[in-house]
Amino acid sequence: MRILNKLIILLFALFGLFIVLGKPFVYYYTDYLWYHDLGFERVFFLKFWLQSLLFFVIGGLTGVLFYLNGYLVHKTAVKTGAFADFFDPRFRIWVGEKYRLLLKLISLVLAIILGLSAAPFWEEAILFVKATPFAKADPLLGLDISFYVFKLPFLRYLANFGFVLWVLCAGTGFFLFLVLGHIRSSQTSKLVLTTPFRRYLALMLALFFLRLAFDLWLDRADLLFDERGVVFGAGFTEAKVMLPVLNALVIVSLVSAVLAAIFVFRPRKEILIGLVLAYAGLYFVGLKFLPGVVHKYIVQPNELEREKKYLAYEIKATREAFGLDKVDEQEFKFGPPLTKEVLARNQDTIKNIRLWDHQPLLETFSQIQEIRTYYKFISVDNDRYKINNELRQVMLSARELSYEDLPSRSWINEHLVYTHGYGLTLGVVNEVTEEGLPKLLIKDIPPVSECDLEVKQPAIYFGEIANEYVIVRTKAREFDYPAGEENVYTTYNGTTGVSIGSLPRRLLFAIRFGSSKILLSGDITSESKILYHRSVAERVRKAAPFIFFDADPYLVIGNDGRLFWFVDGYTVSNRYPYSRRVKGVGNYVRNSVLAVVDAYNGNISFYLKDATDPIIRTYAKIFPGMFKPITDLREDLRRHIRYPHKLFLLQAKLFGAYHMEDPRVFYNQEDLWEIPKSLRDERRYMKPYYTIMKLPGEDKAEFILMIPFNPAKKHNLAAWMCVRCDPENYGQMLVYRFPKQKLVYGPQQIESRINQDPEISRQLSLWDQRGSRVILGTLLIIPIEGNLLYVQPLYLKAESGQIPELKRVIVAYENEIKMAPTLEGALNAIFGEIEKKPKATAQMQKIRQEILPSLKPIFDIYLQAEEALKQGDLEKFGRLWRKLGELLKNKP
Repeated sequence: MRILNKLIILLFALFGLFIVLGKPFVYYYTDYLWYHDLGFERVFFLKFWLQSLLFFVIGGLTGVLFYLNGYLVHKTAVKTGAFADFFDPRFRIWVGEKYRLLLKLISLVLAIILGLSAAPFWEEAILFVKATPFAKADPLLGLDISFYVFKLPFLRYLANFGFVLWVLCAGTGFFLFLVLGHIRSSQTSKLVLTTPFRRYLALMLALFFLRLAFDLWLDRADLLFDERGVVFGAGFTEAKVMLPVLNALVIVSLVSAVLAAIFVFRPRKEILIGLVLAYAGLYFVGLKFLPGVVHKYIVQPNELEREKKYLAYEIKATREAFGLDKVDEQEFKFGPPLTKEVLARNQDTIKNIRLWDHQPLLETFSQIQEIRTYYKFISVDNDRYKINNELRQVMLSARELSYEDLPSRSWINEHLVYTHGYGLTLGVVNEVTEEGLPKLLIKDIPPVSECDLEVKQPAIYFGEIANEYVIVRTKAREFDYPAGEENVYTTYNGTTGVSIGSLPRRLLFAIRFGSSKILLSGDITSESKILYHRSVAERVRKAAPFIFFDADPYLVIGNDGRLFWFVDGYTVSNRYPYSRRVKGVGNYVRNSVLAVVDAYNGNISFYLKDATDPIIRTYAKIFPGMFKPITDLREDLRRHIRYPHKLFLLQAKLFGAYHMEDPRVFYNQEDLWEIPKSLRDERRYMKPYYTIMKLPGEDKAEFILMIPFNPAKKHNLAAWMCVRCDPENYGQMLVYRFPKQKLVYGPQQIESRINQDPEISRQLSLWDQRGSRVILGTLLIIPIEGNLLYVQPLYLKAESGQIPELKRVIVAYENEIKMAPTLEGALNAIFGEIEKKPKATAQMQKIRQEILPSLKPIFDIYLQAEEALKQGDLEKFGRLWRKLGELLKNKP
């Protein structure tokens, strides 16, 4: 019976242990299977081993030091003391015969707690070891930037750990000396410390001051991130008052540590009291009182002159940290007025003016191309493709599967049958049908292409929707796409997926996903695989958790007809000295990485977009082979790299202030620029927009991202900024300043003029009265040969309908504003009929380049013969005619 009871207790203990540790182990192991499937085991194991190492090192150090401190103090205190009278006798057993057991238990618990608290600092630890120099020093302390970015965070952790350990050890020692009677009353009723207690107190003080010296030394570096005053970082007060005081405190702390150590051998209370008073006086006077006085009475009365040098530090550091130091600024040179001939020369720009905004187009796609209720378009992406041998800007959207919208949400449907989205919709940015709908070049299910761009693998197993796991290669028929009244079925043949055919694997994933159906289903076979972490954004974040990824992936069609997701990755820091911090971002950012995810297979490849970034170079050392050169990316895919619009918007906002490099101008904000706001909503800023255009001084049109600037609190244009996206000039930022003496209309001013135009205003009022809602699209500013063209699309949306239709296009140039059903019509209304160049076929191009030059001699003789005939010189005419005949005979 006794054996049975022990067995039952053991089973309950094992069950309890499984409840506590089983699920975390399952998550950990199934995560390993996912990393192994994608070939990123090093990310998983390095994190695991570093966390384990920190746990054992910090935990072990905590346990050993705490135990030794408690053991030695107890041994010394017991020999020379006795229990204090006020100590409860019931607890003497725990400081007596059971003390060793209690000390071991507390040491073990503290070791586990502090070891676990150290594990999250694995990344700081490896960056500390593998740090790559920036080859730039801060202007105040002269330390390389890498010290602040890579080393300071982990040093701060060590300082905090040291303080916690000191408090635990010192608190335990003080408690033991107290309860064992080492504070006694003298004959004069004064409290007296025993010699062992005084020596221990001196030793703890020495260790305290050593740690304090280290902490103060780190505080010097933190001055460069001070956010008080007009300077981000150390200003006049911090550099001239606080830094010298901190240096002095470091020295005082080191001296105090030495004097406290001497106190161990020559106990004198005057030394102890003197140390505390000297340090406290210097700390409170030097760091709390004096800086405020200096700032109020010395800095503020002449703030610009005092802070000018430090403002220059901030401007320089912020421009470097956000990549603004490489912006190429130049004056915008106005050219002759636009004519129909100029527009005819710039058809590459005109035919790529975007007439469809993202939101109206997304609503339209959803209504005309979702086909079934369970398909969903999440976002619309801007890109460019060679379509019929012509560079065109397009907008495309993936048709993804939404499990929330399935007609029957059974477990089999959600996880075995409906496994993937299908295809996409693509149209050029400025073409519409007669009904005002986008002209689609790729549409329907299966994808039908009306151009030379084809989708040959339309299945989307990995997309933007955060769908749950699916199990493929099962007995259940896997739905591919609808075809009329019937459905077409398929089998997943991708290269990724974790095998789930065996019973142990099925048990593991049943526990992970909390579904017994995985364990009991008869549809799962030995060939079955499970796909999880299928959201592209989640997938890349898990594969590279140390990179910050853009929340908006975009879809790319390869030349082989396969679909790929591009996700931009950033290296960020909030530890770049003197650089202004941006909320939610930090004060350093680089678009260093591009993640490419196969929409069918789910494979992930990482490419270096900025190999000069020291942070990504450090991670490349930590994870060798994980990041490939961008030149290794297939050329057909590399042509679709684009500059991230969120990063560009951040840089543009900062550049509005930090283009002022003169500290005096910056301090007074004399030339502050702002991104234009919407006339209809002052809270909304204009967003950067992609377009294809010919930049000033360039020979051909290219894909760029651009945005205009207003002067602060004014609505005219101050400049426009763009970044080049094509691979040969990728990342080059340009700013074109407008002359201050010339009025250049800004977006708000043009929108106001549009609203004041009698014809347009009348038409808008008429539409609003007929049960339709007018939606004015984004006003685009298009620079063309030293002139600015303003284009704004207008959509109508019936109150009872969901489909926005492009009904009008408004064009403004100088003092003229015209509205027409098409862009071409609006341009013709201003400039007259624009002659379009005939589209040259490949055969015509060959004739022009190869055949026509060889016919020039024949044509010249023909003209001479014709002239001789006109003059009546028949002899000359006959001679030239015979020569012409001979040349024609000799031509092949």
